[in-house]
Amino acid sequence: MSTKENFLLKIKNNIERDNFHITVVQTSENPRYAYTIGNLEKLQFELIVAGNENYLYKDLLKIFNSIVPKLSKNINLEGISLEIEGFGTFRFREVHKSWSELMMLGVYDYYKIETFPAYQILPDNGHYTFDIPDMSKEWDVNNIIWKWLDDRVKWDLGVPKDSQVTTEVAALFGKKVTEVTRWEENEWEAFTQSGEDVDKNNLRVVPIATLIGIDDSLKPILKLNIEDGLWREDGESEWNSWD
Repeated sequence: MSTKENFLLKIKNNIERDNFHITVVQTSENPRYAYTIGNLEKLQFELIVAGNENYLYKDLLKIFNSIVPKLSKNINLEGISLEIEGFGTFRFREVHKSWSELMMLGVYDYYKIETFPAYQILPDNGHYTFDIPDMSKEWDVNNIIWKWLDDRVKWDLGVPKDSQVTTEVAALFGKKVTEVTRWEENEWEAFTQSGEDVDKNNLRVVPIATLIGIDDSLKPILKLNIEDGLWREDGESEWNSWD
């Protein structure tokens, strides 16, 4: 049995057991995203969470498993909001087909269909990070955070495609990074405060394009030599070398 056949069998078994399957996708170029397969059968639509890296993997599973049982066929998703204790309140927005064609490949493979309705799960303002795209609008190759979904788009950041940054949740909410160090050819650390003061529970590893897309004043970090660093005062844009 091929890898694809095994994948489709796993989806089938999960749908039979849990009513739907959750696929989580993490690549080195794009933010993590997760979507359902199987809700088309009972609800006539699928769901997706894109970005929102402040939530951990286990949080995503809890969010999906809390939301889906509360939904029903023909429900007006864009007219409701649902609260999940500990995670906030969520609303829904219809997904443009251009996004589902790039991200929700498992749905197309499993159902052998050309199109289907999908809705993006969106958090409240207190949980809304800058890596979340507006999937109601057509996918745009100029969106640096999500442009790499299309394999035909040439990587042009001048660093390895698998380059990632260890940063804080606060940076995903738009707080300015004030110190950066490049430790390996494809590894950086970028913090909004002294690295010694960072709470490890708030650390996240994200693609370098995600951080650049949130704050393009971080572009100089692409030119750092290994083991070199930059710092700046909070509220300032000019970078200084550690040397």
